[in-house]
Amino acid sequence: MNIIKNKDMKISFTGISLSGLSTIDSAAAVLDKNLKIITLQKMFSMSDVKYFIDNFACKQNSIILVSIPDNEVMLNSKWKYNSRTYDSVNLDKKIHNYDGWANRFSTRGCEYFKELNQSGIDIYRFDTDNMKKKFGNCYAYRERTPVDCKSLQDTLRIKYNMRELPVNMLPVAQLEAILGAVLAKMIVFPDEEFEPKIIGEYARLPVLGL
Repeated sequence: MNIIKNKDMKISFTGISLSGLSTIDSAAAVLDKNLKIITLQKMFSMSDVKYFIDNFACKQNSIILVSIPDNEVMLNSKWKYNSRTYDSVNLDKKIHNYDGWANRFSTRGCEYFKELNQSGIDIYRFDTDNMKKKFGNCYAYRERTPVDCKSLQDTLRIKYNMRELPVNMLPVAQLEAILGAVLAKMIVFPDEEFEPKIIGEYARLPVLGL
């Protein structure tokens, strides 16, 4: 992939699963070129995320992929619509999108990640749904349910021989962070089955996927 420079210098691959709110857990995973876990951390606030990246000694020699978080305050259910006193969205120009309640994705941390990219860090975004679909994770399972997490964890253990993953279930944020780290590794060491590519752009950063 042409957007990554000095691929030979990349010795670690980092995935960050970022949630839309600080009350929902986020996570970071760092893998080596053999997909061995170097570190696996749970985080909550953006301060936690910034502390992790700012103190990550290998960030200059790593590819960092951050997931695009869902907007948890989006009006995505009937009771949320009914609780508002507004008219239908987009039918009245006087209605303002306060607090981003009509946006599908959250802009949490976007400015910070953009600053890192401009400083020379190879940091980009990725879509967890894209990765799960390409890895054959069953869409019949409701997202982030125990059976969905178990299916994803078994996929990583068997398909990529990540036998160090525990038999008991990891938190979903950590599994999604591992997905991002696996994709980062594929960018430098191409997989015979999948070819990483740019699938879009979000908040002025390329979104990478399969």
